[in-house]
Amino acid sequence: MGQGNARTFNIISLIFLILTILAVVFIVSRLLAPPPAPSAVAVQVPTQFVLPSLAPSSTPSRTLPPTFTFTPTNTLTPTSTFTPSPTITASPTITETAGPTDTPSNTPTPSISPTPEPSATPTGPTPTREPTLSPFLYSLRQDQVIFTQNFANTAGCAWQGIGGQVFDINSQGVNGLQIHVFGSDIDRFVISGSNSLYGIGGWEVPVDNKINSQTYYVELLSAAGTVISPRVQVVFPSDCARNLALVNFIQARPQ
Repeated sequence: MGQGNARTFNIISLIFLILTILAVVFIVSRLLAPPPAPSAVAVQVPTQFVLPSLAPSSTPSRTLPPTFTFTPTNTLTPTSTFTPSPTITASPTITETAGPTDTPSNTPTPSISPTPEPSATPTGPTPTREPTLSPFLYSLRQDQVIFTQNFANTAGCAWQGIGGQVFDINSQGVNGLQIHVFGSDIDRFVISGSNSLYGIGGWEVPVDNKINSQTYYVELLSAAGTVISPRVQVVFPSDCARNLALVNFIQARPQ
């Protein structure tokens, strides 16, 4: 009995499968079939056998595009025919007129160019005042060597020498600094304050027992031996009334 029932169910299932396949085939055939003709066209056809005439009927429907003949719109091309553009050729005539007018306009311009030149000249000398500062702590007082007659001894004209003083920034005598006097036949060091006949910070170096016209050099050094003044040149005039050269040093700036 079990096998008979199973066979019955198999047959029923097979039948349903066949029916399903047929239904699918039917549906697919309907989907693939050509669409039915429009009702309006069916009225014009006398018989149903004239259905193949649908192909020519579709051709007149395609004649609609000729109605959209936008050929008149192409008439916009005359807009581009702005032939007045060649009137621009008149521009070279304008340049000819501008040419001569520019030439006289250039004549007043050179009158403007010299005006800025004098303004630059006064500004030049102002920065030149800054480099007047000396790199040395001391400098020659009054920027000169003073020649006078020998007053420090009784040798008179049988003597020639260099002397002076050392002053600080407040013009007070300074002792304890070195003075170096040298030349062709002399090289001596003395200390400021070693000769009080010249005052506080006074010094003296004899250079000859007669007057001459030799050249000597004097410079001031610190107590440690560092040069703190520019080198001063002394040229004697070979004159008995000026056989003493006074070389005074003064402090030029704060330490």
